[in-house]
Amino acid sequence: MVHQTDTPTLNGQIRRWQVAPRTPEADARALGPLPPLVAHLLYRRGLREPTETADFLNAADALFEDPATLPDVGPATERIAAAKRSGETVAVYGDFDADGVTGTALLVKALRRYGLEVRAYIPHRVTEGHGLNDGAIDRLADAGVRLIVTVDCGVSDVEQVAHARDRGVDVIVTDHHLLSAGLPGAVAVINPHTAHSVYGFDHLTGVGMVLKLAQALLEPEHGAAWSHDLMELAAIGTITDMAPLLGENRYIVSHGLEHLSRTSSLGLQALMAAARVDPAHVTAESIGFGIGPRLNAAGRLDHADLAYELLVTDDRARAAELVAELDGFNTQRRSLTQETLERCHELLPGAPGPVIVVGDAAFNPGVVGLVAGRLAEEFGAPAVVYGLDGDRVMASCRGAPNFHWANALAACDDLLIRYGGHAQAAGFTCEAAVLPELTERLSAIAVEQLGDAPRSTDSTVDAEVALPDLMGDTLRGLRQMEPFGIGNPPPLFLTRGIAVERASTMGADGAHFRLTLKAGGATWDAVAFRQSWLTGTTAVDLVYSLGVDHWNGQPRLRLTVQDYAPSAQPRLSL
Repeated sequence: MVHQTDTPTLNGQIRRWQVAPRTPEADARALGPLPPLVAHLLYRRGLREPTETADFLNAADALFEDPATLPDVGPATERIAAAKRSGETVAVYGDFDADGVTGTALLVKALRRYGLEVRAYIPHRVTEGHGLNDGAIDRLADAGVRLIVTVDCGVSDVEQVAHARDRGVDVIVTDHHLLSAGLPGAVAVINPHTAHSVYGFDHLTGVGMVLKLAQALLEPEHGAAWSHDLMELAAIGTITDMAPLLGENRYIVSHGLEHLSRTSSLGLQALMAAARVDPAHVTAESIGFGIGPRLNAAGRLDHADLAYELLVTDDRARAAELVAELDGFNTQRRSLTQETLERCHELLPGAPGPVIVVGDAAFNPGVVGLVAGRLAEEFGAPAVVYGLDGDRVMASCRGAPNFHWANALAACDDLLIRYGGHAQAAGFTCEAAVLPELTERLSAIAVEQLGDAPRSTDSTVDAEVALPDLMGDTLRGLRQMEPFGIGNPPPLFLTRGIAVERASTMGADGAHFRLTLKAGGATWDAVAFRQSWLTGTTAVDLVYSLGVDHWNGQPRLRLTVQDYAPSAQPRLSL
């Protein structure tokens, strides 16, 4: 519910809304011949020139960077070419999340197309953990592998890369994580965050990094066909890793969605069918909520090899079997996440500190990141959720605005066995004995970065509109702004005094609701998730984003409610 004053909610979080100032008309016109509302939204996203606007709306080729400018691409392609000449078997060593799994599948396909004998290796989340490990390196070396190419991992594995070298195995690291120490002694470290990088875009995901390596290897021989059945995997991994959908990521996702709509992959066809995603209308949203969780579920509760096999199989019956397994794991994952979240609420004090730190020996490491994200969203504070492996803490961290997890953990590296990640998502392992001191240090860092004021969520509305104003050319312009995601969020609108014709709860526990609304002589559908409906409300002020559902092939607009207040009550706090 919308709070009409600055009174904190029960979790200490303040909810207030304000409408962004309107873009000056001259500045809006300078972006080109666009509907005024669309120009306003683009201006708010930092676009200032007509060429920038055109590239953004069309996901133009100008957004796709030259792979040759990535650090160490030259040494990497030379070593891979040498492996081809000598007939070596190459191992692709990926992470167990959807970014790593899609990247592993992509690079295996690309290297086979290049002419190499390739095998994939993905470690087990619980028994092996993130990144390279000596046992896996030994097994690959014993099997005759002399070159390992990592996906979404390796940049902090200095000792493991040295071990591989001692075993006569070269390593090429492709990774997008921020650097936590000196670079490993690999043949090549392809990472846009290295000090000598001149690459024009530093927000590629793990799968995005190997897409660029594949481009460098394949484009000279295959031309425009180099990306066949690769771009769709890159789009899925980019979306599920919650990368900003700007710049090159916008190109990858836009073009990847086009490829996915006509994919020949039996695994992806089966996956979309299970998630009830119409390939002709696949979106970033349907990948984020339908496809990504199923791919991630394997690595969370069993082994990510299941998801990898699905992405590379050419057996329709096997694809159906694998999707059924992933569906089952995804159902378990939802239940386990909810149970873990409820247990966290029991363990938390009434007023959590600057950083939420909560855990239990019974917590499954596969869902602690999801729960940390839910807590960070709920309390508006950085959150750590951990499980225990004997005397060791295995933790996942999720962020709040203006808090940088990778930097915070780097400042505590003397207490940590292992750590890594990004600004908003990270993970670490430490001894349980140091957890109190670590919590104190992280809390001090949070107070320094965020202050000790009551926490609040991001609460800016892009524009106040009447619902009919969103139709016609404006709607077409809004659709061109897709795909929406991190860095390019769906625009938030405020509309007041909308008549409510019908309201009903949704979900097994009634935790969501659906509305039928009347405005401008038309009927509108609206849904709200994890919100309760105030019975008896006949008119509402809504804060919402606009989406499109497809039923029987027919598009229908849908409002996704972020917050609301009965219109008869005091107005939304603005």
